Amino acid sequence: MNTGERDNKRVFHIFICIVLAILALLAAFFVAGICTARAEISLRDPSNITAEYGSDWVDPGADGIYKFPLVSLLSSNPEVTVSGEIDTNKLGEQTITYSFNHFGKHAEETRSVTVSDTSGPVITLTTNPDYYTKPNEEYVEEGFTAIDLHDGDVTSAVTRTVEKDKVIYSATDSFGNTTTVEREIPYDDRVAPEIVLNGGGEITWLIASPFKDSFTATDDVDGDITSKVKVTGEVDIYTLGDYKLVYEVSDSYNNTTKVERLVRVVSKNDGTDRFVYLTFDDGPYKYTEKLLDIFDKYNVKATFFVTAWYGFPELIGEEFRRGHSVGVHTYNHRYDEIYSSDAAFWEDFEKVQALIEEQTGERTKIMRFPGGSSNEISIEYNKGIMTRLVQQVEEKGYTYFDWNVSSGDAGETTDSNEVAQNIIDGIEGRTNSVVLCHDVKEWTLDAMEIVIKYCLQNGYTLLPLTENSPTVHHGINN
Repeated sequence: MNTGERDNKRVFHIFICIVLAILALLAAFFVAGICTARAEISLRDPSNITAEYGSDWVDPGADGIYKFPLVSLLSSNPEVTVSGEIDTNKLGEQTITYSFNHFGKHAEETRSVTVSDTSGPVITLTTNPDYYTKPNEEYVEEGFTAIDLHDGDVTSAVTRTVEKDKVIYSATDSFGNTTTVEREIPYDDRVAPEIVLNGGGEITWLIASPFKDSFTATDDVDGDITSKVKVTGEVDIYTLGDYKLVYEVSDSYNNTTKVERLVRVVSKNDGTDRFVYLTFDDGPYKYTEKLLDIFDKYNVKATFFVTAWYGFPELIGEEFRRGHSVGVHTYNHRYDEIYSSDAAFWEDFEKVQALIEEQTGERTKIMRFPGGSSNEISIEYNKGIMTRLVQQVEEKGYTYFDWNVSSGDAGETTDSNEVAQNIIDGIEGRTNSVVLCHDVKEWTLDAMEIVIKYCLQNGYTLLPLTENSPTVHHGINN
């Protein structure tokens, strides 16, 4: 063996010795680590904790720790097992145990849980959202319950105290735990005052007599509030006619009542008052102005349901300026157009209304259907239209008038004396007579002085119609 071979073999032997020495050292190191390793359990909360009786208790848990002191990379967190359970329906101290085994190491830790009752009963108030107490009355209990987790139903043990605007409820369980809740008393007044019109909603008053109104207003909370009533409207005691008064009052809780009274100023007050409302359709026409002069002569007023049929629109304004009532009749009086549809009727209506507003400066609230509300000719053009239109007229705030006395001037006769006699016979025995005439008939013009003289000589009061006048309605035939 030469010198080189001997040197190589010596180096190899040295290397093997070093490797064996290192392995021996590592083995000794590992064995030492195993011997010195620690197993621990760390509770996530303190070991002694409390739980509320009857509650859902949640275990905070624990962490397992295996520590290899010589090589930290070999440390781990083993899974922890739990033995025992906590029953929150049992008072007193209870324990659970956490443990694990890892590489021959065992760790164990206990937790003590004390179950106790520290919560008071739960008081539940029954509340009716529509309930309220009047300010001058005592609160009437709506209801309540009290339930304790340990004692159960303790409603009977609840104490209740009323203090001005609130009720205080208190309940204590067998462990001395007390609960207190409050209820705000809902004081309110939802009943409107009552207005009583002495004499009723419609009274007659002797012309030129000082008007003395009489009424009272009372409220279920505020008492007598007559002095708070606001009255709108006026009564002209020197002019025959119908006058509307509106009475309105609010209580301290802003509940408002509004009522109306019709005051009829009459020429006498002996119980025999009778009223005649002369009404004229289809004009104005060339006879209308002369008719107005006759009315001026006797200081009486009438009602004109106007059209644009004959022209003379300026006479609409003249009727109004002389104190007569003006109402809508029809623009062209063509039944086939007017009653062809609801829309067609209202289109015709608005044309007349616009004409009236142009001549008088205001819109009217009264009207008369072409042919009257009982007409049957409309059936030929639109079945059921009158039933609908009557409802629509009222919904839109208009007052419609038919008639209960006919002069017969539209076809029955052309004799002025017959026209006058028809009216006189028709008003006889009636308290309120709405007379149908036409100011487009010359014979009607000549009959008016006969009628007016008869009415004045026999105690009839001639008045124009207003939206507050007694209405005369026919039966609807379509």
